[in-house]
Amino acid sequence: MVYYRNLLLVTLVGVVLVICAACDGSIKAKGKVYARKTPIGKSEAFVDESFPDSSQLTPVKDATVTLYHGRNYSQESIEKSTGMHDTTKTDANGAFELYRLTAPYSFDAALLVEKEGYESITKIFLHKSDPHEVVVVLAPAESIPK
Repeated sequence: MVYYRNLLLVTLVGVVLVICAACDGSIKAKGKVYARKTPIGKSEAFVDESFPDSSQLTPVKDATVTLYHGRNYSQESIEKSTGMHDTTKTDANGAFELYRLTAPYSFDAALLVEKEGYESITKIFLHKSDPHEVVVVLAPAESIPK
């Protein structure tokens, strides 16, 4: 009798854990940040889309990459001062990876990339599923017309 009661209890706990785990979603973005070798053009970001040939680009180390995303269980627009976010720095190869638990539905997310000496870029994109493949091409700040 005690065996069956313990088995029932363990089964119920397992079912509750599975149901609770299904309530969360996630957002994951990984990719690379590059700089143009020539000071021409503006900074660009490509999320889940084709991107330029990287052979004419150089990796950017220590760029700050911030992923802003929707609030859990709310479809309000992104507000940088209060929105949920995750931030990291690029490694020596310009690579980064961001991951965060979030609401289990589609919403707009924003990727902000900043590095001193370069034009910063913000890319807003629709989050539906993971992972998001990202390539960012930064332009030197002096290439920005005044």
